[in-house]
Amino acid sequence: MIDSKADPRLQVSGLLMGFVASRALQVAAELGLADALAEKPKDGDALARELGAHADTVNRLLRALVGYGVFERLPDGKYANTPLSECLRSDGPRSVRGLARMYGDPVFWQAWGALEHSVRTGQPGFEHVQGATVFEYLAGHPESARRFDAAMTNSSNLINEAVVEAYDWSRFDTIVDVAGGAGSTLAAILRASPRSRGVLYDLPHVVERGRDYLMREGLAARCATESGSFFDAVPSGADAYFMKHIIHDWGDEDCVRILSRCRAAMQGRARLLICEKIVPPGNEPSIAKIADLVMLVMTHGGRERTEPEFRDLFECADLKLARIVPTKSDDSILEVTR
Repeated sequence: MIDSKADPRLQVSGLLMGFVASRALQVAAELGLADALAEKPKDGDALARELGAHADTVNRLLRALVGYGVFERLPDGKYANTPLSECLRSDGPRSVRGLARMYGDPVFWQAWGALEHSVRTGQPGFEHVQGATVFEYLAGHPESARRFDAAMTNSSNLINEAVVEAYDWSRFDTIVDVAGGAGSTLAAILRASPRSRGVLYDLPHVVERGRDYLMREGLAARCATESGSFFDAVPSGADAYFMKHIIHDWGDEDCVRILSRCRAAMQGRARLLICEKIVPPGNEPSIAKIADLVMLVMTHGGRERTEPEFRDLFECADLKLARIVPTKSDDSILEVTR
C-alpha cells in the first residue's frame, strides 16, 4: 500500500505500520473469524458473542482488515469472507491459519523484539529471548510445537503442487525425504509418481507423526519410515535424496556436515534435490530477502542463500550443482550430483 510518488516520510511511516496489519491477521486467525463466517455473513456483534470477544473491538479489527481485502463488509453491515480470508479458515488444503497462529504465538512474536540484538551480534533473537534454540524450545513446549507443526504443514501445502509439477519424479525408484517432517511433500510426490517408493527420514518423535500421516493418506505400503539425525547418517542406496527448507535452517559448517552425509549415502547416478528460496541479485524486493531476516532471528546461523553461496556449500561437500529448476512458487529445486 506504499505509493512511490508520495512523500518519502509517508512511505517510511507506512512501512513502519506494517506490523499492525500482520498482527491483525494473526489475531483474526487466533479468534477463528474466518471459520465463524464460513456458512454465512454475520454482523460484528454476533461474531463477538459467538467468539467470546468484545463487540466494539471486533468491529474495529474487521474494519481495518476489510481495507486490505481480508473480509468484506456488505451493504447491510454484515461481514463475509473473501478469497483472502478463506485462507484463514482452519479447514481446506489452501489454509494458512496455522502459519498465522504460529507467527502470532507470543514466543515467536517476542523474538522479533530482539532483531536489533541479532543485527548487532549475529546471534538469533529467539535464543536471546528464550535461552534455547527454536528446536530445543519446541521439544519442551508441546503447545508451541503443535502450532509449529501446523505452520510447517501449511507451508508445505503452499508449495507441494509447484514442487511436484516442476520436476519429473517418476524417473526415481526410491526417494528419501531427509528431515521430511510429517511427510506431506513426500506424499504429494508419491501420489504423482505411482511407481516410486519413498523413505521418510527424520528424528524419532517426528517420524512417529509422519508414520500416522502416511497411513491416513493410504501411502504406508509405498513409504517406509526411518529415524535418525542427518548429522550422523542418511539412509543409503536410494535414487534421489530430497530436502525441503532444511539447508536454510543452518549455518555453513552445519550445512556442509548435512550435505556430506547425503553424499556418503548417494551411489552411482543418484541425485540430491534441494528445495529452497534463492536470493536474487540486484536491489528489487524479494520474499527471499525477507525470509532471510526470519532465519536470522529464529535460527542459529540459518540464512537464505544466493546461487554462488549454494555453489560454495556444495563444493565444500564435494558436490556439484547440476542445474536449478524454477517452480511456480517462491522456491526452486537445486539438482545436485556427486
